[in-house]
Amino acid sequence: MVRSLDRLSAEEFWNRVVQEIAELLVERAPLTPTEILPELRAVTLRGATLHKEPLTPGTLKKKMDDRVFHGRYFAARDEDRYARRAG
Repeated sequence: MVRSLDRLSAEEFWNRVVQEIAELLVERAPLTPTEILPELRAVTLRGATLHKEPLTPGTLKKKMDDRVFHGRYFAARDEDRYARRAG
């Protein structure tokens, strides 16, 4: 039960991170995960310490690639850049 709650909490956290990134990309040109990370809110960066996966450019790339694969939120661009998916 605790494990499933931890998993749900982590999923909710990463969904909020992804939504925050999507909102950021509406206003900006395509960005790399390294460029996105310092643009995230302080509360998001602090919240990451509560989860097993660190909030790094590599983790952001993994989470964003997963959304690209499933056709949600982001579109991959050249040079590891991501844009907000139209629609």
